[in-house]
Amino acid sequence: MSIIKKWNGLSLFTRIMVGFVLGILCGLVMGPQAKMFNFLGTILVRLLTMVVAPLVLCLLVCAAADVGDYRTLGKIGLKTVVIFLVSTGFAIFIGLVMANLINVGTGVNIEIPKEAEESSVVIPSALDTLINIIPKNPFEALSTQNLLQIIFFALFFGFALIKLGDKGAVVLNFFRGCTDAMKEITSIVLEFTPYGVFGLMANVVGTNGLGILLPYMKTILAVYVASALFTVLVQAGLMVGVGAHMSPVKFLKGVKEAAMFVFATCSSVATIPVNLKCVKKLGVSDEIANFVIPFGAVMNMNGTAIYEAVAVIFTAQVYGIELTLMQQIMVMLTATLASVGTAGVPGSGLVMLTIVLSSVNLPMEAIGLLAGIDRILNMGRVIPNIVGDAATAVLVAKTEGALADVPESAANA
Repeated sequence: MSIIKKWNGLSLFTRIMVGFVLGILCGLVMGPQAKMFNFLGTILVRLLTMVVAPLVLCLLVCAAADVGDYRTLGKIGLKTVVIFLVSTGFAIFIGLVMANLINVGTGVNIEIPKEAEESSVVIPSALDTLINIIPKNPFEALSTQNLLQIIFFALFFGFALIKLGDKGAVVLNFFRGCTDAMKEITSIVLEFTPYGVFGLMANVVGTNGLGILLPYMKTILAVYVASALFTVLVQAGLMVGVGAHMSPVKFLKGVKEAAMFVFATCSSVATIPVNLKCVKKLGVSDEIANFVIPFGAVMNMNGTAIYEAVAVIFTAQVYGIELTLMQQIMVMLTATLASVGTAGVPGSGLVMLTIVLSSVNLPMEAIGLLAGIDRILNMGRVIPNIVGDAATAVLVAKTEGALADVPESAANA
C-alpha cells in the first residue's frame, strides 16, 4: 500500500519518465515479444483521441465568446500565424545547416524498398486546403477529428452566441460546463499516461531493436540536434526570453511535462490537454491559451519542418545530387508554405516531404528510405512542434498584456 501511495505521490512527469525507461528496458530484454504490451499504448491513444475533439470545440467556443470582438480575435489569430510562419522559416534554416554540417547522406548504403517506388501521394492545392477548412457537416468534422474544421465552426459558433445576448448566454454556460467536464475527464485520462507510455516504448524498441538505427545515425543525430538547438535557442531563448521577457529556464521547466508526453506518444493533437495545462501554469490567460494551443497543434510544424530540411539533404547526398544555394532557399520557402497548406491533412508530414522533394526535383523513393526510422525521427521532431505552440502562446499573451507573472515554483508545480 505504501508503494502505491509513493507512486501516486510522484509528479506526472516523473511517472511518465519511469514508464518510458521501463518500456525501453522491456523492449530490449523481451524483443518482439514486448509487442504484447502495445495494447496499453493503444488504450492511451484512444482515450486521448476521445477527449481531443470535444475539448477543442468547447475551448474555442468559449474562447471566441470571451474575446467577444472579432477584430481582437482576428488580431490574435494574425499574430499567431505570423509567428508560426517566421519560426518555421528559422526551423528549416537550422535543419539545412545541421544536415549540411553532418553530411547526413554520405556513406549511406541502403537498398531502396520496392514499394517506395510505387507509392504516390495526392497533394492538395492551397485553394482546396482553404475550402476544406469549412465543414460541410460539423458533426462529421467532430467524428473524423478534423481539427481545422472544428476550429472554424467553433469560432463562428462562439461569435453567434455573443450576438444572441441573453439567449446565447444559456448555451454558452452549457459549453463552459462542458469545458470543465472535459478538463476533468482529461485529468483522469492523464493518470493512465505512464502505463500507456510503457506499452508504446516497449513495442517500438521490441519490434525494431536498435540495429535499425545504425545506417541512419547521422540523419537521426541531425534531426535531434537541430530540434534541440531550435527549441533552446529560438523558442526558449529568442521567442520567450527576448520576446516575452520570461526566463527560458522557467519556460523549459514549465513545458517539460508536455515535451515528455509528446516524445512518447508522437501526437501533437493528443498533447493539447497537457500543453494547455503547462502554458496556463506559466501565466498565459485562458483566452489566449485556449485559442493558440489547439490552433498550433494543427498548423504549427516547426519540428516537422526541421525533418523536411534534413530529409532533403539526405536524399540529395544519397543520390549524389548537389543542391545549389538557390535550391536550398527554394526548400525553405516551399516547406514554410507547405507547413500551412497541408495543415489538417492526414499524414501531413508525408505530404509536406513530397511537396518539398518535388520542388527541387529529388527522387520520391527517399520517402521509402526513411520509412523504417520514421517513428524514431518522429519522437524527436514533435517536441519543437508542441514547445513552439507553448512559446507562441506565451509571446502572444505578452503582447496582448495577458501574461501573468507566475513564480517559477508555481509554474513547475
